[in-house]
Amino acid sequence: MRSPGRARSRSSSAGSSPRTCSPAAPARSSRRSAPDALRRDGLRPAPRRRARADHAPGGAGERLASLLEAEGLAAEHAPLTRLVPSGGEELEAALARLAAGAFTHLVVTSRTAAEVLAGAEAPSVTAIIAVGGGTAQTLREAGLSPTAVADGSGAALVAAMPPAAPGDRVLAARLGRRLPHRPRGARAAGYEVVEVEAYRPEPVDPPPAVAESLAAGRYAAVVLTSPMIARRAAELGVHPATAVIAIGDPTAEAVRAAGLGPVRQAAAPTDEALVAAVLEALDAADPSHPTHPRSKETR
Repeated sequence: MRSPGRARSRSSSAGSSPRTCSPAAPARSSRRSAPDALRRDGLRPAPRRRARADHAPGGAGERLASLLEAEGLAAEHAPLTRLVPSGGEELEAALARLAAGAFTHLVVTSRTAAEVLAGAEAPSVTAIIAVGGGTAQTLREAGLSPTAVADGSGAALVAAMPPAAPGDRVLAARLGRRLPHRPRGARAAGYEVVEVEAYRPEPVDPPPAVAESLAAGRYAAVVLTSPMIARRAAELGVHPATAVIAIGDPTAEAVRAAGLGPVRQAAAPTDEALVAAVLEALDAADPSHPTHPRSKETR
């Protein structure tokens, strides 16, 4: 564990900024003649074979871009939103209580929340539950060891928690004023839940050329890694011919609610699964390429 706790203030332009892809040089993969790259939560300007993705906190966007480039795609990054750590007395007080052992469980629902917890201290008896593998890795980098790792959904996160015992108290970091489903599920399971605002979203205007390319269909795909990024992309306008890739259920729901469907959802909330979903979407758009059955398409 690290020294007691205050969360390191880090502006997360990751986690909510989208990336774009531009035409790649000759593709490394023989399956693709001129692929484009995509980012974690973003868009990318290109002919039909280009993809854009938005990036995630903690450099996750850069890793996703690297994986896409390894597939012969070219990735480009331009944020649509950014997450700003809230800081303040409420968060400081909650982290002090965490260090003092006031909570039996710490629930971390995103990589950005894990970043905000960098430098915080939790007793070894405190169970730390991460929503998915990416969040778990960011927690480790922040000096906190997850006790359990869910598969990326709110329901799975609650299921990863043991039955509540009398006095069990959960600290849950929330995004702005939104009350996430996870704390509600934990309450229904019998836990006392204390929520604290850890970070808040702020919109970011992409370069005019990016917004124009997104609306004009110059991106073959757009990768969205959070509900808020999905809503921001819808505000900017996404061409119907652009394949929409979502990282998980909440993001896919936001995509459909915003009218951006059909959406192809990654099989797991990981960079590797996002890459697989992108490749599958691009192959599906071009029958001359084989499909990669590693994601699901929903409307």
